[in-house]
Amino acid sequence: MKINFKEKFMELKIQQKIAAVIICVVLFIDIVLGIVILVNKNHSSTYLEAVGFNGKSNLIALNGNARNSFIKDDDYACYGFTDSQKQLFNLIFQENGTAALTIRLNLSKNQKQLEKVYKSDSLRFGFLYKDDFSGKNKLKKYILDYSKKTEISGNEDNINGLIDLSFALPKNNDNIPEGFFVYSSCGCKISGACIGPAVVGFDISESIPFYGFAYNGGKIDFTNSHFDFSGASLVFPVQNTEKYVLPEFCVKFNSDVQYKSSLESNYYVDIKFGGEKFSLKNVKNADEVIIPCGAVSFPFQNMEITKNKDILTSVLLRPVKKTDGNKVLSPVKIDPGLILNYNLKDWRCYEYEIFEWDRIPGILFFDIRNYAIQDKFFSRLAYYVEKEGFKGTLLTNEQLDGKHGYNAHDYSSDSLASFFNKAADDHFILNEEELLLKEILIKNKLLEYEGDGLHVKPLEGGLVSLSRETKDWSRKNLLAHEGFHTLFFKDAEFRNFVAAVYGTCDYKSLEFVHDYFKSQPSLGYDQNDEYLMHNEFMAYLMQNPMNGVADYFIHQANRGSVIAYTPELCAYIRQTKASGLEDAAAAINDFIFDKYGVVAGSIALVRRAGQNQE
Repeated sequence: MKINFKEKFMELKIQQKIAAVIICVVLFIDIVLGIVILVNKNHSSTYLEAVGFNGKSNLIALNGNARNSFIKDDDYACYGFTDSQKQLFNLIFQENGTAALTIRLNLSKNQKQLEKVYKSDSLRFGFLYKDDFSGKNKLKKYILDYSKKTEISGNEDNINGLIDLSFALPKNNDNIPEGFFVYSSCGCKISGACIGPAVVGFDISESIPFYGFAYNGGKIDFTNSHFDFSGASLVFPVQNTEKYVLPEFCVKFNSDVQYKSSLESNYYVDIKFGGEKFSLKNVKNADEVIIPCGAVSFPFQNMEITKNKDILTSVLLRPVKKTDGNKVLSPVKIDPGLILNYNLKDWRCYEYEIFEWDRIPGILFFDIRNYAIQDKFFSRLAYYVEKEGFKGTLLTNEQLDGKHGYNAHDYSSDSLASFFNKAADDHFILNEEELLLKEILIKNKLLEYEGDGLHVKPLEGGLVSLSRETKDWSRKNLLAHEGFHTLFFKDAEFRNFVAAVYGTCDYKSLEFVHDYFKSQPSLGYDQNDEYLMHNEFMAYLMQNPMNGVADYFIHQANRGSVIAYTPELCAYIRQTKASGLEDAAAAINDFIFDKYGVVAGSIALVRRAGQNQE
């Protein structure tokens, strides 16, 4: 018998009609929701992003907690990566040599849960691999590895709220994970996830604190006075190779002016890496300093902040890209105070290492094994740029034979461009080291090629060269002397200020400096070059700490070779106790501290234990 549903419906009373419609709507919604749930049973509400890539995509939910991104007490959320997400992971790993997953957690808080948080197993994390699955998106029951954990300690105020936790993949491993799990002993929401280069350490400079670990986890110290970097050896190279280079520590200061150094008082943060002490000067002109692992004897050990920890907001160990193939062209970023005792075993080639001032791009420091190698790079350049009687001349190898330029060198990008263009104009054949120097300068944008591909034009910056053959005490003075030259090269305002001090300096004191230069034939400065005289005047004033400026020039005034050349001016310097030069140094010292945070005698903000402080 055929039933006419339309007729039956029309026979119903109005209340019955309404009830029937409601039932039908509810059934329809249930069917739709059922289809949605069926289709999206592996669809997580947590999104994954990737550093350097636009857009975001949902993670795969491998259990119910992952689906709604909330972990109840003593439970797990298990996630899988889509094929495209695994490809992103692999791209970042191949590009940087490292990769890490950062998850953002929102830890809920009540007294009962806090008691659980104090337990050592309060939070665990682990990557999931193919062997952890029995089928597509089906986990084996035994995969949750209790050895993979991140411990949290701290008071309840510190624990409350959002926190970013990062876990890095093992180095030299192309096995990209299939997913990850998170365990929490208390209620916890997973707010998001992001793939990026590996970073190990802590950063509390933002509103959401960050803690980065190797894949095996670690302990969070909310006092931020300790961090164990031993796990970082599982993530980063522990020595330089042709493919990978050592990572670097980036240390950031807070911006509170009450903790910034002045000329009258200094604020230092003391840090120990594996027991080796470093002191970091906090100045208004520096938000951060770079400490390469090659400057640290024990970088992959426990770090402890022993003085003024509240001044620091971040200590992060991060990767450094290797891009030069079998040549060393790119510099190691560094605070200059760490160049002098940089570990020779961590040089990337035997003959030399290149550094760049971490706060001032375009200022390069070449530390060279010995004078013989240094001369191959810079002697011809020294005679061309500044030796009196030779300026503008390219000496042949035969003419250079037996000559030594300087124990230390400094050159502006203008002088360097002039040298290489003169060689191009004269079809002069430069040696292998000079051609390598040109390649380094092009790579680091101190110079760039003109249209013909032979000539170059100067950009910005300058270089310094030191030698490991020089005695340690002299290297310290030379680093300051040559470093101040590079500021002179780079900063027109500084040059103008030095010119003003030079022009108003006590006349006899200034004449003594000129005569001192003339009395030392090895210097060979062209005194008709006003730019050079301003630069050298400034550097000799600034190479010693302020309390040693007068003593330095009095000492020069007592030298026999100087007395023989200019006895009256030597007597004047002794009689006035070099007060005219001390006053000039004080004026320049005020300027450089106000602009760069450095002082006479040192261009460094970081020193290792055993180095004298200014």
